[in-house]
Amino acid sequence: MPKKKNVNIKYTSRDFKSIKEDLVQYAKRYYPDSYKDFSEAGFGSMLFDTVAYVGDVLSYYLDYSVNESFMDTAIEQANVRKHARALGYNYAGIPSVYGTVSFYILCPSNSEGTAPDRSYLPVLKRGAYIGSNVGANFILTEDIDFKNVTNEFVAARFDPDSGGTTYFAVKAFGQVRSGRFFETQVDISPDFEKFRKVRIGSSAVSDIHEVYDSSGNKYYEVDNLAQEVIFIETTNKNAASDGVRSILKPFVATRRFTVQQDDNGTYLQFGFGSDEEDTTGLVEPSKIALKMHGKNTISSNSFDPTKLLSTNKLGLSPYNTSLTVVFRINDAKATQVSTNSLSNITRQRMTFQNEETLDVSKTTDVINSLECTNEQVFASQAEDISIEELKQRAAAHYATQGRAVTKQDYESLAYNMPSKFGAIRRANIVNDPSSSNRKLSLYVVSQDGNGFLAPANNAVKNNLKNWISRFKIMNDTINIFDAKIVNISVEFLAQSDPRFDTDKLMNQCINAIEDYFSDDLYIGEPLYLTRMYEILNRIDGIVDVKKVKIKNKVGGSYSSVSLNLNNIISKEGTYLQTPRNVIFELKQPSLNIKGTIV
Repeated sequence: MPKKKNVNIKYTSRDFKSIKEDLVQYAKRYYPDSYKDFSEAGFGSMLFDTVAYVGDVLSYYLDYSVNESFMDTAIEQANVRKHARALGYNYAGIPSVYGTVSFYILCPSNSEGTAPDRSYLPVLKRGAYIGSNVGANFILTEDIDFKNVTNEFVAARFDPDSGGTTYFAVKAFGQVRSGRFFETQVDISPDFEKFRKVRIGSSAVSDIHEVYDSSGNKYYEVDNLAQEVIFIETTNKNAASDGVRSILKPFVATRRFTVQQDDNGTYLQFGFGSDEEDTTGLVEPSKIALKMHGKNTISSNSFDPTKLLSTNKLGLSPYNTSLTVVFRINDAKATQVSTNSLSNITRQRMTFQNEETLDVSKTTDVINSLECTNEQVFASQAEDISIEELKQRAAAHYATQGRAVTKQDYESLAYNMPSKFGAIRRANIVNDPSSSNRKLSLYVVSQDGNGFLAPANNAVKNNLKNWISRFKIMNDTINIFDAKIVNISVEFLAQSDPRFDTDKLMNQCINAIEDYFSDDLYIGEPLYLTRMYEILNRIDGIVDVKKVKIKNKVGGSYSSVSLNLNNIISKEGTYLQTPRNVIFELKQPSLNIKGTIV
């Protein structure tokens, strides 16, 4: 039997040059008599180049695949989003914009002319569309009852003869959020498919409103397919005596789905059960216990409220039907709605109590008199978070484990609030120094349509408080406040090498400082002057940086917050000791970075 040749192969060669050199050495060593032409113009050189080229490409894609398989080394946003979703962090892209809108109607007066005729005070139903003069669309999220005693009533029109009041102007407030509702139908094939995944639209979908199949069955959105019990709103029959309009009722959602998003679209993910396994309603709780296998101990009788359905199919998967999906798309990205610019009511529905007994002309006049405006600026987050920040948020959210205990837990939950409730750009939580109990202060800041920091409106802060209350410890008390935005400018003095052009050096210095401030600082984060010294000294042509000075910009387009920076600079003058409720912002870098090069 011939002896097997022991081939010496270098497995560490991965690039074009090293692979080709190894191939040439291999040919010289093992085929000295068969091949001797190693010139660059020879046919063999072309073969060596071709094989090295293929090896280099394969090595690149091997490295790429391995790197994208881990959160720390992934660089593609789509893959980072998948890793984040595996850790429980769902990045939904464009956040919604919330705000309060003032609504006005004219209501006829009563027979005495002393007050509005309350029978003509309607209810404006939620779902009304309001447009702005910059093209952004908003949806009314709640019913507005113009009979509410907290509304403002002002005499608006008068009888020219008697001088009595004929119409009263009524002012009410309502919450709105950005976006519009759309409806689509998706045909499902007759063949049953486990874990069916259905694409319903682009990645701009903000949230799913309703999902029905052609048989009228409703599907419910859950956080994960293992979640069987949800709570639905039902009418309270004793609302008149209880004073509670609706009650929450536990419901077993056998037809359920989760929402998944990536850069290519939005998808509904279903389970793998079939209609034959449909078990509706709640089973007897006394029959449910946590099953603990593999132990020579007595089974636990602990009741698990999340396992009230005797199936492990993770919900029913639709087939041989058509799904009707109503979803909302947020079109307010990079949009800032200025004051009194939200006034176009494009769709609305009003209802009157005992409408059949009212004068049709008067109800028509009330409906046609409806107007609205926004008395505050609506600010939206203009830019998506960076890939590195997405990694950090996902890791921090995974560490929370569905509860808020540490400082990092609270801040991570603030960043992970679903985008349909608004967005927080920066958050910082501190112990209230004036309180001896478990009272915490959460300082937050949002972002406007131009990418600048802006206070979060009350609607977003209320949503955030309700969101955090699901995870916080019972004894913790959370108060949410606006962080103080302090706008700054940077001035520097540097000495250059005479061989370099000072104009080019000046542009490089300004660009370097602008890059340093390109990502927003955090609330309470110190501002290190030594870091700017280091950045400028690294520029080729800068011999020495003599001075870096930070100034406070106040008034005009800047924040109204004034801060004496001399009081917070460290003893050695190397950094600014930022208060815990303050965030620094370098606004308009082209105007606020100035330097002198000598």
